[in-house]
Amino acid sequence: ASLSAIYTPGAADIIAGTVTLTLTTDDPAGPCPAATDFMVLTINPAATADAGGDQTICSGSTATMAGVIGGSASSSTWTTSGDGTFDNAASLTAIYTPGPNDIAAGNVTLTLTTDDPDGAGPCLAATDIMVLTINPAATADAGVDQTICSGSTATMAGIIGGSASSSTWTTSGDGTFDNA
Repeated sequence: ASLSAIYTPGAADIIAGTVTLTLTTDDPAGPCPAATDFMVLTINPAATADAGGDQTICSGSTATMAGVIGGSASSSTWTTSGDGTFDNAASLTAIYTPGPNDIAAGNVTLTLTTDDPDGAGPCLAATDIMVLTINPAATADAGVDQTICSGSTATMAGIIGGSASSSTWTTSGDGTFDNA
């Protein structure tokens, strides 16, 4: 047996959180008995982070985070790759307001990072990302007001923009459109 053997904890060890490991010498010749010593191996649960699923919002809106941490993590912080802001970066359900560069880019990566759960211990902080897609707001412009003579028709001059890809005309009266 090697004095520098590598021990891999089993499932029950991990659940228990500790295991006792004992070193025993052989039974030496003569009057001396074998010697034993033990050590307790503490197994800290690894920190986990889940930033939640990717989200899509409309520009001008905010996004509510849905982070979850586990294992030995007791706190976390949100960070952004963009120029938006969190109302409380330490909250798992922080509200993110995209900045102008986020909106122009159309997306931003948001990262949830746990605390270093056991200070100088063996477990590391955990991170996870989610991508926030920011669609431009739909815009509609029906054109300038028009005046026509009775018995005439009016040609619409509408414009749509942003994330709008189609539109529909409606009337408050009883007239009809050739192609609403």
